[in-house]
Amino acid sequence: MIKYSLKCSENVCNKREPFDGWFHNSSSFEKQIKAGYVSCPYCGSLKVRKNLMSPSVKTSKEIKLKTNSENLKNKELYQKTDKQLDMMVVLRNLKKQIQKNAEFVGKNFAKEAKAIHEGKSKQRAIYGQANTKDLEELKSKNIDVINVPWVQEDN
Repeated sequence: MIKYSLKCSENVCNKREPFDGWFHNSSSFEKQIKAGYVSCPYCGSLKVRKNLMSPSVKTSKEIKLKTNSENLKNKELYQKTDKQLDMMVVLRNLKKQIQKNAEFVGKNFAKEAKAIHEGKSKQRAIYGQANTKDLEELKSKNIDVINVPWVQEDN
């Protein structure tokens, strides 16, 4: 895993502190930037760049630990955690895009989705809340819905 110090290029964030981002490797960072998955936690902008930072340099005197089954288990645990962290970043960015580009209809989601599908309400992107029964009913009527986990902001 690579920890980058990141900075937003927007004028409103010029004086803000840099923020950290963890990535599997440098190409993962580049892919996520190009795909628009990395956004500024202050203003939500996608104009994020690497901030100047010093590398972590290991000395030749460091002793390498022998790999044993316990170290492998810990390594696997951290790898899973890193993947989960990457997914949380993706979900937070998806949430921001949904909030920016769709109308919140709250608990009226199923009713409004039906009305849009039937032409009784104007065509637009919406998001809101629905129970499992309502979602199954929408899908049975060939109304496309996506259930997105709504993750909390990382403070």
